Amino acid sequence: MFVCPANERLITNPLSKAKRKSYRANKEVCRECPYRSRCSSAKKEPGRVIRTDRFESARQAMNKKMESTEAKSVYERRKVIAEPPFGQIKNSGFRGFSLRGEEKMAAEFSLVCTAHNIKKFVKAATTGSIRLDDVKKVKEAV
Repeated sequence: MFVCPANERLITNPLSKAKRKSYRANKEVCRECPYRSRCSSAKKEPGRVIRTDRFESARQAMNKKMESTEAKSVYERRKVIAEPPFGQIKNSGFRGFSLRGEEKMAAEFSLVCTAHNIKKFVKAATTGSIRLDDVKKVKEAV
């Protein structure tokens, strides 16, 4: 169930032949609504329309989950830890897989990630942020 900003309930449109479900607000209510410019930019037919697909319940569940402070803190950390390497890999020229099949794609992605990590290591060693004798100590400890 969907509700518009004016707290009007949107009803399912039974005439929709698309694979997606369609919800529509009452046109008469929308014509007089002060929030109309926020909801609908349609010139011909006033009224809020929302179209959904079979994944809508999963989207709604994720939106609810993301409202918690714990989820916000996790995604805040993800933004600076997990996402930058994907952007860096993409910027270095990797735009798509050359091979097909799950195993081959996994192997290709492992190779791309390994090359990325080697580049990071070489940069750290040449800029002085990591000393090679520190690496030897870690290697000996393992």
